[in-house]
Amino acid sequence: MNDTSEREPAISAGSIAQLRGCHEIAFPASSPDGPDLPLLASYTLPSGAIKSTRGFATADGQMKSRCYVDEEGLWSWEAKNLEGRCLQTGTFSVVNSPLPGKLRISRSDPRQLQTDIGRWYLNFGDNAYRFLALDESRWRAYVDQSAQAGFNRIRSWLSPSVDALLDTERKKLDLDAWERIDERLCYALQRHPEMQFELVLLGPNADDIKRFGEGELGAHSVFRYAIERFSPLPNVHWSLADNADDTDTEIAQAITMAGDALFESDPWNSLSTQTGSYFQSPRNADKKWVSIQSIRTLGEVVGKETLSARAAQVKPVAVSQDRGEHEYAPKFPRYYFRRLFWGTLLSGGLPTYTGLKTSKPHDRNDCGIEGYYDACNSSRLRSGAHDLLQIKRFFAETQVSLENWTPDDSLSGNNPLLVKTAISEEGDACIAYVANPESYAAHSPEGFDGVHSDAFSNTSETFTTFTLELPFSSGRVKWYSPTTGEWKGEAEITKNSTTLLTPEPGDWVAWVTRA
Repeated sequence: MNDTSEREPAISAGSIAQLRGCHEIAFPASSPDGPDLPLLASYTLPSGAIKSTRGFATADGQMKSRCYVDEEGLWSWEAKNLEGRCLQTGTFSVVNSPLPGKLRISRSDPRQLQTDIGRWYLNFGDNAYRFLALDESRWRAYVDQSAQAGFNRIRSWLSPSVDALLDTERKKLDLDAWERIDERLCYALQRHPEMQFELVLLGPNADDIKRFGEGELGAHSVFRYAIERFSPLPNVHWSLADNADDTDTEIAQAITMAGDALFESDPWNSLSTQTGSYFQSPRNADKKWVSIQSIRTLGEVVGKETLSARAAQVKPVAVSQDRGEHEYAPKFPRYYFRRLFWGTLLSGGLPTYTGLKTSKPHDRNDCGIEGYYDACNSSRLRSGAHDLLQIKRFFAETQVSLENWTPDDSLSGNNPLLVKTAISEEGDACIAYVANPESYAAHSPEGFDGVHSDAFSNTSETFTTFTLELPFSSGRVKWYSPTTGEWKGEAEITKNSTTLLTPEPGDWVAWVTRA
């Protein structure tokens, strides 16, 4: 466990707040079980802009309001009750900080992400659907070990069911349950502020989604309260639904209603998305509330679906779920996910891993929320994400951002099962991931029925030869091991069409730069 005794609190509440953090004001509730939305708060920013939000009740008898702090200087606020009577006014000063802040669309490349501090976001997602489920007790180990393994964007349901967030009559919020959700998000924010959480507002339950569409009070109370309490957190953004069959008219209409409501009611401009079922084309990708296109794939090692979604909309494309170590499991998970991560990144997308079956309760076998390394050490996972740190090391050492890079498999012969390629905006640098799968000639990237060769392949025990067609004739190639994170030799390039031989058997990354 890291020492947190000297750290700033996850949420400030005094006269000083950190830039790109969250600030909170609080008042005693008018009754022990105060109304769900007891106040209105208006914040005047140093720029003169005004942002208004509704407050929320908490289990300790408080009325609270939160704001995401995105401007340095003096902020002022005014809190009113629902009848418009002023309750209190105040000010706080915002000072600069190293906090990364909320996730945003890159200002230089609308198909990439960055944090509010302005840094490119090298996305490595993980599916932890029941992370916020109240009966999952290993969530602290999950957070800390996810950060240690290199994950930085966690996908979780707000709850497996709306019922868990309401009283038994589904009329009032269970505020104790919400406190425990808040605890987990704030724990992660304080210890790992770079870790982002994509919370699924409408959850996995089709009946809950339909109830929202029908206007049921409980479903709308949960939706509204989640936005007011969690949207101001720097580490939260949204998904409207996950694995929802939006070919069902009722579900599609409910999701659209929720998307429009979210767009209008989140003053902190949190990103949002929606993920459909397997085998469905991305839906609602053109809607104003869809910031990220999220797709479900199976065997996306060549990036075909990512490239297709990129061509359809100028938005980031996230592979929200592919194979897992236990669902549609690959035979050699470490190699498979290494291919998936590199293949997705060089196709211009945002990769996501799936380890245990986190959509089901913890059972000490292959289900539930568990620390990544704990699960590996107990042999419930087989090191599928062990090479994330090597990928991060590559980008750190080359100082490359994939903003404005172009996926281009024609550079390496249009054989993406063998080599995936991308080139920089200026055309002076190229990354080639040489996947080098065994039995390459027998592989097929097409279709979803029958046997998928990607699921059974390991790395080849042979050297690989391939040809790069480069836009420059003078430069250097350096070889990077995607499993050890070490550089293994380099060579000079003297012509545009260059045939390369990997330094050893297995998969490799070629880093090619113009002289």
